[in-house]
Amino acid sequence: MAVVFLVIAAGSALVLAIGIFGLIGKLPRNGWAGIRTPYTMRSDENWLRTHRFGAPVLIFGSVATLSASLAFLPFALAGKVGDDLAGAVSLGCAAVLGISAIASWLYGVNKAKSPAP
Repeated sequence: MAVVFLVIAAGSALVLAIGIFGLIGKLPRNGWAGIRTPYTMRSDENWLRTHRFGAPVLIFGSVATLSASLAFLPFALAGKVGDDLAGAVSLGCAAVLGISAIASWLYGVNKAKSPAP
């Protein structure tokens, strides 16, 4: 069971890094990581604006899943986490990370497309 929580932690850490790089403007436009839509791929400005607006949501979700997986890891290593609980936590983490990725995409693109005040 510990492997499951390690995989979740590693994936969450990767998503967290993508979110941080997007927030500080260090995530270059690419075909692998980030919010890749026709709008964001059209220009570097669209890419940067979308990621600056959407990154906080992605960071929040990845920190939540990273925290949950690391909280359960010592108990899994001690053999105190059953299969049912590990499965429920895994599904919950996947749901939180997926929802935060979708929310980041929607919020980032909508906010980037709106005119600046």
